[in-house]
Amino acid sequence: MTVSGTQPRGLLCDRHPQGAPAVATAPAPCEDERRMGSSSSIRPAASPARIGGREDAIRWARSLLSGAEFVVLDSETTGLGNPIDFVEVGIVSGQGEPLFDSLIEPSCPVDPRASRVHGHTAESLAGERHFFEVYSDLLDALWSKRVVVYNASYDRRVWDAAVGRLGARAALAGDLPPWECAMRAFAAYVGERSKRGGHKSQKLPGGDHTAIGDARATLRLIERMAEGA
Repeated sequence: MTVSGTQPRGLLCDRHPQGAPAVATAPAPCEDERRMGSSSSIRPAASPARIGGREDAIRWARSLLSGAEFVVLDSETTGLGNPIDFVEVGIVSGQGEPLFDSLIEPSCPVDPRASRVHGHTAESLAGERHFFEVYSDLLDALWSKRVVVYNASYDRRVWDAAVGRLGARAALAGDLPPWECAMRAFAAYVGERSKRGGHKSQKLPGGDHTAIGDARATLRLIERMAEGA
């Protein structure tokens, strides 16, 4: 965990010359945004929303590993309620390469219950970059790829809230294709029935409550499902 005063961990953001101060201004629209809009044509071959059982989950996982390029995103956040923001985001490629890994100073307080899970507090995050400062790097990592998340609806809600705070650029979020949920696929793969109907959600195997660590754990889970293990 990076604490205040240490070097930020972002992998794609060394854009300031040595010794030059980073200017905290909202990024201007970029070519990546225009290209990102075209990513709406990328649609999953087998969406977890349509996965009814173990065999469907296996086919979905295999479609990821054998099809178009995909990435796995994970995040840690300020909590479950509103307002909500990211405190950490990690993204790995389908080959496990880290594409993005950074702490983020949130725009709202960190719920103590969330801090007990991921270890981040307002004090430890003070001085880290804000979402608008890493936004273009996140677009670089996500552009034109299938995006897989463990509990995608939650992370996408936080993403949409964060992008919405960027003002006019909030419309970009609507151009992103739906994120695919590995949690729903794994629930179908395990097949445990929920009392409320459908399949019971499962805890992410091997997660460590860091964004990059949980992204890697999700990738390993996709590989496991593809093997039918």
